[in-house]
Amino acid sequence: MALRFSPRSTADRWLLAAELAVLIVGPVLLMGLSIQLLRFSTVFLVAGYCFWRLSTNGVRAQYLRFNWPGCRAALPGIMLRWLVGSAVIAAIVLVLNPERLFCIPRADPLLMATIVAFYGLVSVLPQEVAFRGYAAWRFDTYGAGFMPALLVSSLVFGWVHILFGAWLSVVLTAVAGLSFYRTYRKYDSLAAVWLEHSLLGISIFALGLDQLFYLGPTTPAIAAICGAPG
Repeated sequence: MALRFSPRSTADRWLLAAELAVLIVGPVLLMGLSIQLLRFSTVFLVAGYCFWRLSTNGVRAQYLRFNWPGCRAALPGIMLRWLVGSAVIAAIVLVLNPERLFCIPRADPLLMATIVAFYGLVSVLPQEVAFRGYAAWRFDTYGAGFMPALLVSSLVFGWVHILFGAWLSVVLTAVAGLSFYRTYRKYDSLAAVWLEHSLLGISIFALGLDQLFYLGPTTPAIAAICGAPG
């Protein structure tokens, strides 16, 4: 039986409160786990729930629309923000831990190539379904304006990254979330924000800030060169 509540109904407000509670409390609970697979699998569980809710409410095609023409229109801005974001990431690495600059490409080029090939699909796309597509629908059903939605979405997106145990992770993703939500809304394209998020994420791993966004096992070569925990 489909779970479908009318917008702003009492039942739906309770459901919204439960969703927010999961997003606020869940990352804190996950932060204490040493099992990377369980932490990572929650992304798919959340995305699956959001996909189901959008589908049962008949709005999946609207809020998860790839809109490739919109993506092409967004491309110049995406590339500019990627270059600026990559420069900021490199600067942070040079200030905090300069020996980590380009550490994964230097230690394990094949792993870096794998990240480039699959990161956007296995990590970014589920996040965009949840934090842009589903969030936008939720904001619309409650009549939220663009600016409140922009701020709340970026704060929630940043907060869930506390599961990596570093406030810098929260701050950086909250700032990135401002750009991601703007791109999604301005161009009405999940593909555009998927591309923007993927490019910045790949830069994080390539440039050496990966320890703020990954806590799982690593290889001996990366541990030796990057100083990553084994």
